[in-house]
Amino acid sequence: MSTTYKVLESDKDFFTASIAQKRVHVVQITEDGLDSIIDYGGPIQKYTPDTVKIADTYYMRKEFEFRAVRISKTR
Repeated sequence: MSTTYKVLESDKDFFTASIAQKRVHVVQITEDGLDSIIDYGGPIQKYTPDTVKIADTYYMRKEFEFRAVRISKTR
């Protein structure tokens, strides 16, 4: 099994992920450029131009990266 992701940036990205009920990870990029997964999340419950609600927690869109997870089966 292989896991890839799409970084959600636009309202269209957030809309598509929310309608498809994609699992979304919340990631913080550190000052030295490393990824730190803050929450393995779940589907988007709500989003606005400023915030995203995942697993009953609100996150600021400008402060985190949101990744829609794609799991593909490889043989």
